[in-house]
Amino acid sequence: MAAYDYIIIGGGITGLSVGYQLSKHATVLLLEQESHPGYHATGRSAAVFSPFHGCDRPALFSLSNASSDFFHQPPQGFCEHPLLKHRGVLMIAEKDKQTQLKAAYNKLLTLVPDLKFINQESVKEKLPALCNEYNQNAIYDDNVYDVDVHALQEGYLKSMRKQGAVIKTNQRVDQVTQKDNLWTVSTVSSTNEQESFQAPVVINAAGAWADSIAKMAGLTPLGIQPLRRSAMLIDTPKPKNAAQTYQSDEWPMAVEFEENFYIKPDAGCLLISAADETLSPPCDAQPDELEVAYAAHYAEQAFGIPIRKVNHSWAGLRTFVEDRSPVIGYSDEKKGFFWLAGVGGYGIQTSPATGRYAAALVMGQDVPKDISDLGMDKTFTSPARCHDGVNKGD
Repeated sequence: MAAYDYIIIGGGITGLSVGYQLSKHATVLLLEQESHPGYHATGRSAAVFSPFHGCDRPALFSLSNASSDFFHQPPQGFCEHPLLKHRGVLMIAEKDKQTQLKAAYNKLLTLVPDLKFINQESVKEKLPALCNEYNQNAIYDDNVYDVDVHALQEGYLKSMRKQGAVIKTNQRVDQVTQKDNLWTVSTVSSTNEQESFQAPVVINAAGAWADSIAKMAGLTPLGIQPLRRSAMLIDTPKPKNAAQTYQSDEWPMAVEFEENFYIKPDAGCLLISAADETLSPPCDAQPDELEVAYAAHYAEQAFGIPIRKVNHSWAGLRTFVEDRSPVIGYSDEKKGFFWLAGVGGYGIQTSPATGRYAAALVMGQDVPKDISDLGMDKTFTSPARCHDGVNKGD
């Protein structure tokens, strides 16, 4: 039976990020049930780095901002091209909600002092397709970027392999047991081949399946909630003036300030989502037709034109516990079982710092100084906080 220092269950972006860090120091096995890592939430994300997003939760604020240097200047050899492309984001509101928008701006300004409150003329310049109802004053954050998720994911994978990590795909975990402080993880492959692996530490980065893995290991589930979000792609609307052209790739992302919907340029098209959060069992999520219809409705409202064609639609699962902060730390129930779950829609943008933070806790080290200087405390992500009856699973 092959033995390792660490076994990571789950090949989403958080599993890859901690594997990238741990494989610098130890032997690592990563197990992924799908044919390639990042199949579920990672590969279906809107893929934005926005340090202020989630700033009301100290753990997410710390991990997001501590990831900035990595994204802007990746380690030498990690990737061939930049990981970020400037995007910016507009928080928009209808005319009759401008008072609420200004109040939201004043509140956010205490957390994100670089935010700007811009007028209609500036909004029109940045996003000319908005109809008059939404072409009002808006909140603008310039510090927002598209993330090249493929390059980020491949960078982690390439580096892990170079550092000696073993990555096995098409491996469904069907048994997790512990004896004499040693964990045995048994898997069944897509061709029904059975294998078992051993390590003193198992890292549960199984995303929507994290509670299922915990139950398999004889632990109390934390009440992980997979929430489905649907999205769609449409063609960029054409200007009413035929002599004009739109360059949508240069537009900022637009988010309705109460997060009823968002619009993001995507390879010459527009990605639209109604920002839905529908409780779902762990699964290969499929788009909800009603939520896609809502997204189309919001797009029609924002641009003042009918949406007659949806080019593509999809869905992904974003996982949370009750307080919507990530769960990163050792279980207090069984030695050597480490939780890395509940990162919600923040897995990509926090992954560089999450990997360092989680690896430090796995190896029994202090929180990295740059992360602790941003206010992080281990109690913010401790699994123990979820055993108070609020987050407890069935």
